[in-house]
Amino acid sequence: MNWRDRLLPASFRGVGFWIDQAKTPVGRKGQLHEYPQRDLPYFEDLGQQAKTHDLTAFIIGADCLEQRDKLLKALEAGSGELVHPWLGRLQVKVGECDMTHTRQDGGLVTFSLKFYPDRPLPFPTATVSTQKVLLAKADTLLGSAVARFEQAMTLIKAARIGIANLRNSLTGVYEVIKEQLKPLIEQYRQITELVKAVKELPKEVAAEFKGDAPKITTGKDTNAAAQAMADLVQDTMLVKVAQWVASMPVATPAVKLSSTPSVAHQADQPVTRQEVPVTEEMKALQKAVGVAIDPMLDKADPKHHQAINDVKEALIAHLKAVASSGVRQVTKSFQESLPALVVAYKQFADATRVTQVTQSNAMNHPGFSPNDVKVSRE
Repeated sequence: MNWRDRLLPASFRGVGFWIDQAKTPVGRKGQLHEYPQRDLPYFEDLGQQAKTHDLTAFIIGADCLEQRDKLLKALEAGSGELVHPWLGRLQVKVGECDMTHTRQDGGLVTFSLKFYPDRPLPFPTATVSTQKVLLAKADTLLGSAVARFEQAMTLIKAARIGIANLRNSLTGVYEVIKEQLKPLIEQYRQITELVKAVKELPKEVAAEFKGDAPKITTGKDTNAAAQAMADLVQDTMLVKVAQWVASMPVATPAVKLSSTPSVAHQADQPVTRQEVPVTEEMKALQKAVGVAIDPMLDKADPKHHQAINDVKEALIAHLKAVASSGVRQVTKSFQESLPALVVAYKQFADATRVTQVTQSNAMNHPGFSPNDVKVSRE
């Protein structure tokens, strides 16, 4: 193959043309310094030459005016792909160009084209939403939990379940669930409200079997039904926890205040700011999630084990994403015990964050803080 066969057909944004000449600067650019009474000049290197492309191009033929208009439209777009006969495919921006028509060259339009280098457009990249993944895994777990409960109940003869025994068996469900979710409850008190929601469960279950209590009951079936119901409640609790954790957004970087408003000004116009999580709290919650879920994995069958483990991994992944957007916690030492309001103003220039200070330090009274106060570093 000779050099002519290796040439590419010239075009810009898909519009073809012919090229007579192409010029591209190479080498280094710089400034030459010449001094009086010195024979040797000094060249100051300013970097590599910009790869601008000067092309002398033309369009010829009976349809040259139509082809000219297409090329003009492509040049007006400003940037695109240039197929250079000698240099290949380049991403460029359009610079200063000239177009020439002459009567003696009928059917011929000549162009002087200048192109500057441009960065190629990046390919779109997909970012996994840990929130959506967690919600999807929670839905899958809920479906698996219901299926497990229904399968367990089909193996139990409902007519032989003692309602009184069943009610007594379910009395301890709340305490069992509360104990197994204790690590999470200690981290975030809001989950306690979810646990309280199962208190009325024994009454609801009793209502389902109302009027069906037989004279002769079997303890085995009663215990199995109670266990199936307890498992269902526990799985549902985990789904609720996953949905609650998924509601935590991945925060954008916090913006520092350019000035410190006075307390009186903040009383009239409170400072508004985005809620940013504390990294240490998120890490502690990650650990608590594993401690609370592991006992559930130990007693699950293989299929349900996978559903629970998927939720566990999705929970930890989202909490890591939230933690990565958070701020670190540091300890500030004061010579005297200060009210939480004063600590919040000194540390954050925001008196409205007094609640954050009291919660982070488990203060019994907002008027008295410890000498070493835990606060978020911003």
